[in-house]
Amino acid sequence: MYRSRHKEDLDKRTLNFLSSINVDDKILYYDILCTKVHVIMLYKIHILDKDEVMRLVRELDTVLRYPERISREGFEDIHEALETHLIKKIGINVGGKVQTGRSRNDQVITDIRVKARDDIIDVIVHLISLIKLLLEKSEDHLDSVMPLYTHLQQAQIGNFAHYLLSYSEVLMREIDRLFSLFERLNQSPLGAGPIGGSLLPLDRNMTAKLLGFDNIMSNSIDATSSRDFMIEFVSNMSSIMITLSRISEDLIIWSSQEFGFIEINDRHASTSSAMPQKRNPDPLEIIRSKTAIVIGNLTTILTILKSLPSGYSRDLQDTKIPFWNSVELVVSSLDIINDVIQHLIVKKDVMMKASMESYAISLDIAELLVSRYKVPFRTAHKLMGALVNLSVSNNDETPFSSLSSSDIKDILLKVKANITVDKLIKTIREIDSKNSIRIRNSEGSPNPKEQTRIIRRRKLLLKRYSNDVQRKKESIDMIIENITNTINGIVAHSNSKS
Repeated sequence: MYRSRHKEDLDKRTLNFLSSINVDDKILYYDILCTKVHVIMLYKIHILDKDEVMRLVRELDTVLRYPERISREGFEDIHEALETHLIKKIGINVGGKVQTGRSRNDQVITDIRVKARDDIIDVIVHLISLIKLLLEKSEDHLDSVMPLYTHLQQAQIGNFAHYLLSYSEVLMREIDRLFSLFERLNQSPLGAGPIGGSLLPLDRNMTAKLLGFDNIMSNSIDATSSRDFMIEFVSNMSSIMITLSRISEDLIIWSSQEFGFIEINDRHASTSSAMPQKRNPDPLEIIRSKTAIVIGNLTTILTILKSLPSGYSRDLQDTKIPFWNSVELVVSSLDIINDVIQHLIVKKDVMMKASMESYAISLDIAELLVSRYKVPFRTAHKLMGALVNLSVSNNDETPFSSLSSSDIKDILLKVKANITVDKLIKTIREIDSKNSIRIRNSEGSPNPKEQTRIIRRRKLLLKRYSNDVQRKKESIDMIIENITNTINGIVAHSNSKS
């Protein structure tokens, strides 16, 4: 269709190699939307008359209802297919005007940006749903005492609520990043042309406003060829997936028989073809692999863009697949992890038993010695290390239970700690896994009172996020109504003149 100079058609193999028609259906809706707005603008600058506008809009609406009526065979992309369809249905004298003042270069990137706004809102809505669940589950598990780990070694005593809240914090930052990206993304490239604009009096501000953009992109080269928003977008998607993968890894480990802290609901557990006892957390494992795919998509986009000259190059076509694929994988992964956590069985008794047998109270004891008896922290550190070594060598079922006064006295002499045996024994017996988290005072600790305060604050923040994204969604939903009202206004204005 576009081969005005060429003497021959594209070789079929070349066409198939070039064509993006198989993936462009994702933006057909957006191409129709943007084409309607472009048609309105062409009417405003007297390129189209009222009758031509109505014929084009009617056929675009028909395609919207019956997208299968557009032939995909033999076209390089959906833009060419749609324009050809319009020309076939209403003739070249009308359909042949639709691309006036517009190139596929500014057309495709406008479609992608409009779709990307919807994708951001969709991801944010899914994130809000997951964070809401994490906050609710945190309230349920303030008393679910468990060891916390560094290097996969028991480090301190905490609770399951504290664990869940940690990831709600990460995911809230993801929402912040997406809101920030939305503002940079919401700039209109439409009207920038192939690279250098147009001599026609295109009203770019009007089309930007009708499409819900905050502003226009001020440089036509930048508008048509820059894809830095894709880098930022898929980087954000990668970051979200990394968080989901880390959660998945925790749940996989903790659902093993060696830990037994949690149990994955049967609805999320696969079985083995050979071993009847197996309950495999396959959906969580797939989230780990999907994370690698999204990270790979980011690498693909970066590599495509890294050495392109200024202006549009056809290489940019291949950024669409990894871009859209990343969004789809994030949304589906958020759905799965949400459902897994919703139906998770938390074994509080197993967590408590592991906590009671843990030496993760050692730091609490050391800090009490520091605060009460002014023991230097490094001395307290050495003292507790020596006590742990002796208790472990005695195979104590619970920490320090076998240590005698003479044992403790010997250790005090070795580490030269300026504290009496009685005071040390009293301090050791005072702290266990149940109360160690309740005596911590620092902000952000697993103390249930501190966590309750944080949950309350995070719920308020989440409500604000929900309101913000709802306003953005309502604003975008108004686009269709505004376009329809504008078209109706054209008809009414024309009828009043006649």
